[in-house]
Amino acid sequence: MSTALVILDAMPSAADFYERYWNRQPFAVRSAIAAEVMDSLIAADELAGLAMEEGPQSRMVQTAGAAQGWSCRFGPFDEDDFAGAGENDWCLLVQNVDQFHPDTASLLRHFNFAPRWLMDDIMVSYSTPGGSVGPHIDSYHVFLVQGQGARRWRVGRNAVQNEVYVDGLDLKLLAGGFEGDAIEMHGGDVLYLPPKFAHEGTTLESALTFSVGFLGPKLSQLYSGYGQYLSELENLDERYVGANLDVDSAGFMISPAAVDSVRANMAAGLGVKDFNRWLVEFFTESSHEDFGLYSERDKPLSEKAFAKKLRDGAPLIKPPYVKFAVTTTRDGRHMLGFDRHSFVFDDTLSALVQAFMGEEPVRIASDFPRALQPAPLEFVRTLYNHQALELAS
Repeated sequence: MSTALVILDAMPSAADFYERYWNRQPFAVRSAIAAEVMDSLIAADELAGLAMEEGPQSRMVQTAGAAQGWSCRFGPFDEDDFAGAGENDWCLLVQNVDQFHPDTASLLRHFNFAPRWLMDDIMVSYSTPGGSVGPHIDSYHVFLVQGQGARRWRVGRNAVQNEVYVDGLDLKLLAGGFEGDAIEMHGGDVLYLPPKFAHEGTTLESALTFSVGFLGPKLSQLYSGYGQYLSELENLDERYVGANLDVDSAGFMISPAAVDSVRANMAAGLGVKDFNRWLVEFFTESSHEDFGLYSERDKPLSEKAFAKKLRDGAPLIKPPYVKFAVTTTRDGRHMLGFDRHSFVFDDTLSALVQAFMGEEPVRIASDFPRALQPAPLEFVRTLYNHQALELAS
């Protein structure tokens, strides 16, 4: 069923978002992000500086309007690349900007109604008039937040089922175009696009666009990730020994009952209590090779020094660029995943963990004094020493 693009006055509630829009329908929100927030995000010259470094993944797309037609080059770039690009018809795109520019990560707080544990990164694009990456689809959910300038978007009314791409290009552009609704986006406007909805943006005046992407893993990635986890735990990585085989599986025959038995063995492996632990670790792995090292800070604090800071009123905060994943197991245990590691905590710390996930300063001594006891203090200190938490000013 074809539906027109919905224009909202404010971000939807979490209930409305999942009931009406998530995986179902695009929407746009006018002036959803306040100007003071947008002003704190990365600027165009800073983005260009990132694209000149080795770490960030960057690319420059020349549109069909350029003399050489569609093209895509990958960074790092230098000043000559930007000087020679001209004043029209190109885009610069940089991945994982939330990791390299912490102030840009503050944008994530505005999407807490979405599953932050599925969030991949914030990609930022700078584009000149006429700049575009062409008509395309994404395999993930994305919120497009307009910064400076203006862009015109065309958004498809249905998910594309059998996409066909233009041959001979480094870009995956949809062949034959698509039907859709047009909308102009200005500073602070937000556009939500579910997976597989065709879209095309064209820059009207030099613009910055912040793409907050939520990328789920493929089934093969889930299987291989869990298989690797099991291989590291000898007590869980049980060998298939052909229990309950009968004469129907003699020789080279695998009987239907044997097929069912193998499938049941595999399903049983998903039912172990450690599955939740693996899940929170898996979903907090960084998508960028330079992150996700679970590295201890250069100057870790001892238990005594850390406790003193908290008792003196020093607040702690979880930075927005740090990804948490929290779940509860069937036996009532709580698990926090961070950077491919996991931590078990009980009900006495649930409120504290929730407070950290609010990404506002938390004063342990006054608000959660029980967390100053040895066991919970060590839990919090470990998070701090591995840079999941910071001391707020």
